[in-house]
Amino acid sequence: MTVLSSHQVPASASSCPERGNASATHAKRRWNIGLPVLLIAAMAVAVTPAKADSFYGVTFTGNTVSGDPHSGTLSGSFVVQVSNTQVPGVPGGYQVTGISGTFTDTSIGLMNAAITGLAPVSGLPTVAANGTFHPTGTDGSIPFTYDDIFYPAGNSPLICPPDIPGNPPGYPFSGGVTDIYGVAFYVAGGTYSVDLWSNGVLQGAAGPLYEVDDATGGTAIHPDVMGKAVPASVSTTPEPGSFVLLGTGLLGFIGVARRRLS
Repeated sequence: MTVLSSHQVPASASSCPERGNASATHAKRRWNIGLPVLLIAAMAVAVTPAKADSFYGVTFTGNTVSGDPHSGTLSGSFVVQVSNTQVPGVPGGYQVTGISGTFTDTSIGLMNAAITGLAPVSGLPTVAANGTFHPTGTDGSIPFTYDDIFYPAGNSPLICPPDIPGNPPGYPFSGGVTDIYGVAFYVAGGTYSVDLWSNGVLQGAAGPLYEVDDATGGTAIHPDVMGKAVPASVSTTPEPGSFVLLGTGLLGFIGVARRRLS
């Protein structure tokens, strides 16, 4: 099914994109004093409940559509760091706070380029009574709307404000680990930016339909063709919590230090 219209609108636009980083003796004495403190700290960190951010692995791949002047494959593999606090008024939505990984666009010879960071947002969205809000992306050089909100359960809601006040939301489909605005990030190798978004579950579709596009110097590399950018398949996997890893790592470090100093 063809997506209704373009996702490629200025980040500042208010309308919805309808579509589709001393001596050994003295040293030993200091360690003997400090080890109990470190041990207590490590145990506290290791058993800290889920107040820390969560991490999710994301992979995607997609081929350009017929008529795209830059034919090739777009793919990526990255880990997003996600706040443990739900975005107020956005069911199932959590703000992305960090990202790392790689991105490829074979059509321009960009291969496994490092993802260098998230595109900035103005903060949490101002959500209307009907649950809709405008995109919060603030980088005007990125030719896509974005809000950097992640939905671990794959249940992104209807968020586009209606074209006419009082009408239903402006984009009628929902679902996916991103919403219609998407998560945007920067890539090394030039002035590259990328946006990954969900068109939701369209009529007759078995699941959410995702799209991805990249830009350089503020110009989209894959302009929408028949309402589509680059369709992509997306998979996600929960990653181990960093605080648990930090705690167990610190315990291991203390064990090594005790052996070396005894």
